[in-house]
Amino acid sequence: MLELSPNIASQGSELERSILVCLVGTSQSLADACRANLEYICPASYHFEQHGSSGVPGGCDIYIWDFESCPSVPNAMIASEDAAKVVIVNKSSLSSLRRKLPAAGFTYLQNPVTALSLRAVLESAIARLELRRDELPGSSRLRLDRDRILQQLLETNLKLHEHDQERTNFLTRSIHDIRVPLTAIQGYCGLLLAGQLGSFYPEQTRILERMQRSLTRLGRLVEAMMDLGAGSQFSNKLKLEPASIETSIQQAVYEIAPFIERKQIVLSLEIEPPNGALLFDAGQLEQVLLNLLDNACKFTPSGGSITICGRSIGAQGLVKIGLFDATAGYRIDITDTGRGINPEQLEQIFDEHTSFGRPMDRSGWGLGLAICRMIVDAHKGRIWASTGDQGSSFSFVLPVALSLNNSHLSHAAV
Repeated sequence: MLELSPNIASQGSELERSILVCLVGTSQSLADACRANLEYICPASYHFEQHGSSGVPGGCDIYIWDFESCPSVPNAMIASEDAAKVVIVNKSSLSSLRRKLPAAGFTYLQNPVTALSLRAVLESAIARLELRRDELPGSSRLRLDRDRILQQLLETNLKLHEHDQERTNFLTRSIHDIRVPLTAIQGYCGLLLAGQLGSFYPEQTRILERMQRSLTRLGRLVEAMMDLGAGSQFSNKLKLEPASIETSIQQAVYEIAPFIERKQIVLSLEIEPPNGALLFDAGQLEQVLLNLLDNACKFTPSGGSITICGRSIGAQGLVKIGLFDATAGYRIDITDTGRGINPEQLEQIFDEHTSFGRPMDRSGWGLGLAICRMIVDAHKGRIWASTGDQGSSFSFVLPVALSLNNSHLSHAAV
């Protein structure tokens, strides 16, 4: 026998064909989204109620449980065997909740839930309910098959989110384990260079200095890998302040100099001063420059050349590269005479998981380019690659929205 709430039970036969929907949660925005979708799917043929942790009625057709606002498991929902059961949960709580609930009968949506995913789940549940009630053949059976496929797709998407969370957790633990011995090695190297453990010959000192630079680069790579896992939260770490673009370029060139000298590469600088000081995170921008120079140096043959060009560009130039919210910007191009890039792969080479080509193919290997895109995107700029008959170019632009003229803007506005 149905254990309907007084509101439902009092309406009697009017609800015999109505779809009874119960939201277990306190979110008003979620309740509004449910009502809007039900109005769209089955207007005038549904009854909707919202309950907190207590007073959840049994016998409803569809239960939508917002786990974050009501963490207690609704017993009435568990007991309603034929009901469609939708659980909305944060990614951090997903794995533990799935272990607590029965294996079958639940559809999980990751919070914050989108209107499209909520509508898809409600449509699927209502279609299955109507098919059970009407027992119609033909088109209704096809709808049920379609809804089963949709359910499988939702489950697959959920598992992908779980695997992504597991990957992030593994990366975080691994980086922590790497960081400890790396910091110790950097400390020992600093003691040696400071002469606290004895003096060295000039050549030994130069080797120690190169070791320290390499350790510094490795430390930056470790931090950048952590930031890649953080995703959109990385932009909150930027320290935007007035800085010299020329100084950042010179620092990157200084750090890459030993590798350029070893391969006897000719490095040319064509740097124009920007139209006013720029506002950016100097350390992060130097990481971009260093990664791009390292990439160029790696694939440029001995005796080749690398050119760094820097210049201001106007609104027309920004529109051409897809930046529409700024009136001017500063562009840097790093061009080399190494092997080119397959034009079909120019868009994918900045992806974190891209991996194709031979080991010496410069397309899609390493995290350096993914880190560059993450940093430039956080600055509201754009980065891209181009290729020609003799080498390749990597370019990025910082928009004028980061200039001192707009320094009163908050970080969120930037």
